[in-house]
Amino acid sequence: MGSARKEDFEWLSKEPKMLVAALKICRLVDDAASYEVEKERGQVTTGIDSYMRENGVTKEEAKAKFWEISMDAWKDSNEEYSKESCYVPKDILMIIFNLERVIDVVYKNSEGGYTHPHKVLEPHIIALLVDPIKV
Repeated sequence: MGSARKEDFEWLSKEPKMLVAALKICRLVDDAASYEVEKERGQVTTGIDSYMRENGVTKEEAKAKFWEISMDAWKDSNEEYSKESCYVPKDILMIIFNLERVIDVVYKNSEGGYTHPHKVLEPHIIALLVDPIKV
């Protein structure tokens, strides 16, 4: 990847839809997937708790809504990737996409990869670094 240009930083500072989508994915998926662990650790309030209070819904409904919003954000991100690629370098867009991809792997199936790295992340690391596919 080359150096980021001034125009790239200006684009990012305007909070483009693709960046907002990535931030939603990261925040909401983390909140939904790590809720129980955070409560067990004594965290006083979480995004799920706030959503439950503000909307009068159950924990399950709040988590489902967070997952739904994150899925919509994926759609927004994919749509914007097609549009933005004409004037924003693909390298910049791929950084945003790769962040989303990491979150998808880390929190796949509502399991926190940072909380349970041996269960969630270790198989991916082994597949990538120890037993790579020969091309």
